[in-house]
Amino acid sequence: MIKNLKRTTVATMAILTILNTGAVFAQTSNNETIKDAAIVSADKLNVRSGPSTSHDIIGAFEKDDDIDLVSIKNGWYKIEMEDGKTGWTNGQYITLDGEITADKLNVRKGPATSYDIVETKGKEETVKIIKADENGWYEVELKDGKTGFVCGKYVETEAKNEHDYSDLYNVSKEVSTITTSTSQSTSSLNVAKTMSVSATAYAGDGITSTGVVPKVGRTIAVDPSVIPYGTKVYIPALGGVYTAEDCGGAIKGNKIDIFMASESECNTWGVRSIEIQILK
Repeated sequence: MIKNLKRTTVATMAILTILNTGAVFAQTSNNETIKDAAIVSADKLNVRSGPSTSHDIIGAFEKDDDIDLVSIKNGWYKIEMEDGKTGWTNGQYITLDGEITADKLNVRKGPATSYDIVETKGKEETVKIIKADENGWYEVELKDGKTGFVCGKYVETEAKNEHDYSDLYNVSKEVSTITTSTSQSTSSLNVAKTMSVSATAYAGDGITSTGVVPKVGRTIAVDPSVIPYGTKVYIPALGGVYTAEDCGGAIKGNKIDIFMASESECNTWGVRSIEIQILK
């Protein structure tokens, strides 16, 4: 792991000459090794007994507190507290350093291989992770101040990444299969009807109207009078099947709101007029 990734601050020799006395004072040199820390980026960050908002709050951190990380899973960090016990914090509100382990690692616009490449990182480069997504991807800070996404499988941090990456490249294969089926025969997808909708996107840490935790690649908010809760919806623009399990005050009529991993991803998506397929 990246526990040996350090930054060193060196206090250099400083010589101060006091006018009119000729006295000289020297501050001796010393090397201080500081371990890279995971830092809280929110004003207040709850610590929970388990990796979801449904678990009890057992403590809290304030902005700029450093945290001892143990592991990363599904967008949550397992941490060690001062009393030796462990708790969980949401990966949206922790920043930490990571080191690239692949010879070449693509930085993409979103947390999947289907997104466009915006930059490339090389082996042993350090990246600042500003968010851990539940699908095992990290949102990282880029040189121009913008952000991009890298696969956490190829980034080493002080915490062990416990995400299962066995299906990393299966998403694009599934998309290809569904797209092919659609072009040949929509009946293979059990399509009840096709709708034109205005699609927006949202993100956040909460519970849906149906009482479940929203999930990237699954959750959409709908007007339940138009698309009932529980309806499966295929979105060709994203190449996946989603479930209607949330709603919103502005989601009326032929509108949907797609749950995404971050606010920056939502802003990139914007508002789009797309076609969706309501499945039987």
